Amino acid sequence: MAPMELLERAAGVSSRVSRDSRISVTELSRGTDWRKRLPDEGIIEVTDRGDTAAWLVSDKDMQALVKRYSLLEEELERAQISAIFRTREDARPKTGNELKQAARAAFAKRGQELSEIIDGD
Repeated sequence: MAPMELLERAAGVSSRVSRDSRISVTELSRGTDWRKRLPDEGIIEVTDRGDTAAWLVSDKDMQALVKRYSLLEEELERAQISAIFRTREDARPKTGNELKQAARAAFAKRGQELSEIIDGD
């Protein structure tokens, strides 16, 4: 499924959640009408004594939601990586003696903290 089509389908699922497509738990267990409605409606709210008990989601719409979720995770990860690189873009990598001196300075600065880690305190 193309990304734009996927986004449209996921947005469609979200908008259908607020519609009046409901069945009771009793109707779910006794009837089969919901099976005919589900592919067209995409999502059906299952209620028990007026409260939402579950949601029935068609296979295509569930796949669209999962793929949309994955795309959002990837987008978030890219943004986080980009933020990390932006904060470090001014930092110049150290090598050789400069790196050794910076490491010694960091150890000296954090000597007490490192001792606590090593000693298990």
